[in-house]
Amino acid sequence: MLTAIEKGHLDQHGFLLLESLIPLDTTLELRERSLALAEAEKKAGESHTYLANASAQRVWNLIDKGEIFEEAIQHPKVLAAMAYLLGADCTLSSFTVNVLYPGAPDAGLHIDYPLSALPTPRPSFSLVANSVWFLDDFTLENGATSCVPGSHHRLETLPQSGVEYTDEVQICGPRGSVLIVNGATWHGSSENRTNEPRVGLLGFFCRSILKPQQAHLKLVSDEVLSRATPTLKRLLGLDSQPNMNT
Repeated sequence: MLTAIEKGHLDQHGFLLLESLIPLDTTLELRERSLALAEAEKKAGESHTYLANASAQRVWNLIDKGEIFEEAIQHPKVLAAMAYLLGADCTLSSFTVNVLYPGAPDAGLHIDYPLSALPTPRPSFSLVANSVWFLDDFTLENGATSCVPGSHHRLETLPQSGVEYTDEVQICGPRGSVLIVNGATWHGSSENRTNEPRVGLLGFFCRSILKPQQAHLKLVSDEVLSRATPTLKRLLGLDSQPNMNT
């Protein structure tokens, strides 16, 4: 459960850092597995890269790529934060590896889709939210996530490309931490000025009434579904399918 102080911080600032939430051995295993998946996709010519010089990479559909990811996405503290923002029946929109390689530029600020496509004023309540899992220490030098505190209350504006915002802050923390971000909060990855990749996971959630980024029930294997807990089945969307009555 979230404490009253944690809920208040999330309400006021639009983000909440849960420091050292994941045990170090699990964090290291997640990092090793994430980099192996990223490298395998690059070798197969199937990598999803973005930013200048393909300096950032995503690995999608983690639920189908190892039991460690199935277990991770069900972390009770993370799910408590998502339930607070999105309702107890919220679903998983996507779960991905996010690697910023050395030299990756500042990605700029954004709000998460579909909020960015909605007419203004946008809803004052949360529709989507992200969890950023620190598989490395997130520092000022290696691209720690930037946020603009309180920007989720700016219902009629969007961050502008190329504009520097004096209230923008980088959220730094030790590996094993998880950053909860209201999807309406202006946020984005920063420049990686180190010689090492900065590795994280992005667990993106939405209200059950919304269409998720990925069609999990078509993507995950029967094996995953057969061993899924009731919580994981709900996150994958089994409880929020369209009505098939004719």
